Amino acid sequence: MLPLLDLDPAVNPAELARVLWQHRIGHRIIEHEGRRVLMVGKQEEAVRAHELYLRLQLGESIPPPPRQAGLLEALLPGAGVGAALLRVLHSSPLTLLLVLACILLYLLAPLDRVDSIAWSLLYPDFAGGTRVIDLARVWERFTVEQFLRMISPILLHGGVLHLVFNMLWLWELGKRIEFRQGTLAFALVVLLLALLSNTAQYLYGGGNRFGGMSGVVYGLFAYVWMWQLIQPVARLGLPRALVVFALLSLVAMTALQLEMIANEAHLGGFGAGLLLGLVSAGASRLMGVRT
Repeated sequence: MLPLLDLDPAVNPAELARVLWQHRIGHRIIEHEGRRVLMVGKQEEAVRAHELYLRLQLGESIPPPPRQAGLLEALLPGAGVGAALLRVLHSSPLTLLLVLACILLYLLAPLDRVDSIAWSLLYPDFAGGTRVIDLARVWERFTVEQFLRMISPILLHGGVLHLVFNMLWLWELGKRIEFRQGTLAFALVVLLLALLSNTAQYLYGGGNRFGGMSGVVYGLFAYVWMWQLIQPVARLGLPRALVVFALLSLVAMTALQLEMIANEAHLGGFGAGLLLGLVSAGASRLMGVRT
C-alpha cells in the first residue's frame, strides 16, 4: 500500500471508501499519529483516487460509474437485456457489432466447410496459387474489394470453441479500448491489426484458407498491455492473471505448431499490437494526455 494523502476532517471517510470501492480502487484508510491517511494499492490508481477525493472535498455528490454489461448479459434474452444492449451500444458499439457479425457468419458460413460466402471473404490470393507475388502486377490491379478481403478473414470461424474463445477476448479487450479511447480509435486499431495479422498468415502460413479473430485479439492484448505499462493513468489495465494467461497461451500455441492454429496471424497481430501500443501510449505520455 502507498500513502497518498491526509484526509480533511470535513471528508467523511466512510463516504470516501464507498466511492473508491465503487470505482474499483483498492485502498485503506488508517489512523497514524492522530491523522487519517488514505493509502492506495497501486501507483496507477493514485491519480484517480486523488481526483475523487478532491470532488468529495468540494461537496460534490459522486454517482457510481456506469456498469458495463457482460457479453452473455448483452446477447442472451432475459431480464434487463434491453437496458444492457443500450448501454453497450452507447459505450462499445463497434465491439458489439464485431461480435454479432462473427456469430452471424459462423452460422451462415463456417470456415470448416468453405462455401460461396466464406470464399468471398477469404484473403485474396495475390500469388495465384504459386509462391511468387508480383507486387507491380498486384498494385496495378488492386481493388477496393481486395482491400476489404485483406480484413474480412477475421470474421470467419471454424468451430464453436474457436468462436467462443475469440469473442470472449474480443469483448473483454475491445470494450476497454472503445470505452476509454473512442470508437474511431478502436476501429483504426482493429483495421491495422487485421491487415497485418492476416497478411502475416498469408505470407508465411501457406495459402489463404484461414480465418478468425485470434490475430486481432492477441494484437489488442499487446496494445492494452503496452498502455498499461507506459501510460497507466489511461486505465486500460488488465488483471495480472489475464496478462499471464494470454502470454502463456500464445507461447503454448506457437510451440504446438498445430496445423489448425494460425500461429503466424497470432504472432503478427501480437507484434503489431506491441508496436501500436508502444507508439500511441508513448505519444500520449509525452504530450501529457489522459484518456
